[in-house]
Amino acid sequence: MAAPADDVRLREFWNRRYSAFTLSESGWLGAGEALNDRIYACKRQALGRALAALGLTRADAFSVLDAGCGQGRFASIYKGEYPRAVYVGIDISDRAVEHLRAAMPALEFHAADLCEWRDPRQRTFDIVQSFEVLHLMLEEATTERAIASLASKLAPRGALLVTAAMPDGDVRPSDYLCHRSRSFWARVLASHDLRIVASRPMYYWLPAGGPSNRYFRYAMTRLGAGALYAVDRAALALGVPQPASASLDCRMRLLTIQHT
Repeated sequence: MAAPADDVRLREFWNRRYSAFTLSESGWLGAGEALNDRIYACKRQALGRALAALGLTRADAFSVLDAGCGQGRFASIYKGEYPRAVYVGIDISDRAVEHLRAAMPALEFHAADLCEWRDPRQRTFDIVQSFEVLHLMLEEATTERAIASLASKLAPRGALLVTAAMPDGDVRPSDYLCHRSRSFWARVLASHDLRIVASRPMYYWLPAGGPSNRYFRYAMTRLGAGALYAVDRAALALGVPQPASASLDCRMRLLTIQHT
């Protein structure tokens, strides 16, 4: 029997996974609430740095499309830290969107496949973001369609913020992840007259739960998620080279992409 298409697979996957709407359900399975909270703090910092580099502050009015908004973590960030931003979230899980509409009725959410969604108001957005979503697509054609769809929603002077590890070649570490190669990204972006203007590391070792050495890992784990996070932030700030064994999750970068 053929595997289901990406849209069917992802909709079923996320609708099954969301139950109590805890952080662990939208983050790393098995990491626990405390560590997932710190991982989201890393994403928040990366987003803040990217927006600041684009000259956007809490005093600015700008529009945001959050493609793959999940449980609304970024919706809360924009609402609290960028109060003049006009936020729109889309997610393939109708279960998640139903939850978000009830939890944040003042914001706009749509249940849709990001490859297919068309804004009923035909808006373009100053910021189009998609955090740790595209590597969940297993079909190359689907990933390419997703990037094309996001690019089509981008305002002329806007910025696309997406996460990618960009290994030398495609890497499929599990039956639900596929990291596309650096050459794939170069080809697809060029075909839409886009270029990467910034590439920022997001983690040192946090998604892996700490160092690979079992003794150091045991010691760090005993100190808790706060200590892991502090060391991760310090290592990243000091530019400490990641070990060769670092997973692609740890090598994830936030790309700022704009029209050429």
